[in-house]
Amino acid sequence: MTTRMTAKTTRIFKEARFLFWPWCVLIAAGALRLVEQSSSALREGGPFAGVHYLIEPVSFLGFFIGIPLLATLSLGNEFQHRTLPLLLSQPVERMEIWGEKLSVTIVAALSASLVFCLSWQAALYQDSELWMVAAAWIISMIASATFWTLIARSTLGGLVLNGGVNYVFVAVWLFRPDWIPQTMTARSIGAFALLCYAGVMLWLGRRTLARFQLTGGMAGDDLLMAGPSVMPERFAGWFRCRPTGVVRNLIRKELRLLRPLWLITPLGLVGWMYLSLLGQKLERGSVPAVLSVPAVVIVIAVTPLIAVLAGTLSLAEERSSGTHSWHMTLPVSACRQWFIKLLVALCAGLVCAALLPILVLSAGRFLFGSPFMFVDVHGGMLWALGALLLSFASFWCACAVKGTVRAALWLFPLMIALALAGQFGNWIAPKLVDLAVSRFDPFTDFRFTNSVSNLESFVMLATPLRLVTILMAPVLLIAVIQSYRLYRAQLQDGTLSVIRNLLPLATVVFLCAFSLMAFCVFVAHARQQMWTMFQETHEAIENIQPGTADATHPLQLTAEDLLKAAPLSERTQRWLRNSRFTIAPDKPNPGVPYCCGENSRIVTVAPGKAYSSYLVTVHRPRGSDCTLSFQPVGHGYGILGGVCE
Repeated sequence: MTTRMTAKTTRIFKEARFLFWPWCVLIAAGALRLVEQSSSALREGGPFAGVHYLIEPVSFLGFFIGIPLLATLSLGNEFQHRTLPLLLSQPVERMEIWGEKLSVTIVAALSASLVFCLSWQAALYQDSELWMVAAAWIISMIASATFWTLIARSTLGGLVLNGGVNYVFVAVWLFRPDWIPQTMTARSIGAFALLCYAGVMLWLGRRTLARFQLTGGMAGDDLLMAGPSVMPERFAGWFRCRPTGVVRNLIRKELRLLRPLWLITPLGLVGWMYLSLLGQKLERGSVPAVLSVPAVVIVIAVTPLIAVLAGTLSLAEERSSGTHSWHMTLPVSACRQWFIKLLVALCAGLVCAALLPILVLSAGRFLFGSPFMFVDVHGGMLWALGALLLSFASFWCACAVKGTVRAALWLFPLMIALALAGQFGNWIAPKLVDLAVSRFDPFTDFRFTNSVSNLESFVMLATPLRLVTILMAPVLLIAVIQSYRLYRAQLQDGTLSVIRNLLPLATVVFLCAFSLMAFCVFVAHARQQMWTMFQETHEAIENIQPGTADATHPLQLTAEDLLKAAPLSERTQRWLRNSRFTIAPDKPNPGVPYCCGENSRIVTVAPGKAYSSYLVTVHRPRGSDCTLSFQPVGHGYGILGGVCE
């Protein structure tokens, strides 16, 4: 009895160890929102300000992809590591094995779901139907995971089949016909039907495992990677290698390894078309707006999943099956194999996760006229860029770890670590620049300060896409070099190895973010010094009453005249020493561009005092002239501008 209990405990610990790290990732994804609600450092101030924008998408993806993945991992890991024949050959009843796996899966999935429910309790309390949908969906997902994983014979296949069928139930629930009454009775019938499906699938999974037989040795046959049984023979022949054509054969091999992607992509496209029906129902008010959130998230979550699979499937499957080392012995350079694998992964991610959904959305706009069915050019470019970056990040993870699931799970820590490194660089750069400026005062020279301040136009013209490009270019270069080195090297599969490879990327992200933010802050300091000179000059000129000048007799002043009219700072006195000021009236002309353009600000003026427009030309002794302009706009405000050569 003691031996039996010890063996059972060992098997349960083995199952728990398989699910521990994915469970930790899910708990962290669900707890992020709780941390955000209780900490103001993620919202304003602090080194991590701005990271909260990533919390909501990560939480959604963690729930709608992580829970189905957690439900399929227990059996899926057995297929991945080729240990299921050894497990079934043990002197233990299969029903006992099934009960142990199911119990561990239930504890892991329900505990992770509880964290997500606590983090989204505010949205769940708005409508009781959300609780019913979420509870029925979780129960159905856990109950049917065993059957679909045994049918697919892989973690990925079980995730696709299990998630796809259950997402269909949720879609039918949300897009139910208008003639079905929106009553609690109808909702209860729908939930009962879903629970009946869960009971049937639970029985089928138990029965399938009891009669399950493996053929083909230790490797088995993955349904998604099978040949003519899934794909017609005519199309399957396209992916078979030929006696000649090395590059074409390598491309065929990559396309064959990515065939699970070709199965998931149509499901995602169907989901995007469903959004058009959801948009029509929302416009008619037949679906509560709060229920539209799960439907939109379910569909949108498929797109990142497609991009992740495009980057991880090929290399991860080769490493898991042990064929990657054998491919390194082929009479083809490792550089060519790596480049073709990377190129095919990026193209697959771009086409399946960006171009095809955009085409479907554009077509759906003309067919249904839904507000969800519109993507402009700028949005489409950002979408495509995001798909490429996500596919490449997934490819880097596949180079660093073994297995598709592990590579996909490492993607979230990778992105969070890089985001935190960049945010920390953005936070610390202004503090160090402010300290350096206060200690060393680099703006004593007028020409240097003016040259630096004129760089503000470059900062203002830099769009977010350009800034991201400047920031990501060095990071991508280092990541490409690392992926090639990891592709060739003998992989050390461990957490410390991944962290060691991640440190150079995080360092480069920190340095790029720090340099870019420090440059912007330094330019802002220089611009503020120039603006202080313009502001003090304007206040002194106003005390001299510039309205007394006319076009034929402009007012001529010196720096000493300004100093007598108003106090000037020591820096302004030094910069304007021996300068001459020509002040003339200036009438606003709508057809003529404003003199100072973007170097203008709204300033406050005394409401009871009469102000006139004027234009000042500052002749400095070394030949560099400045132009200062002021135009009152009324209501106690005016436009002050200044620019120097």
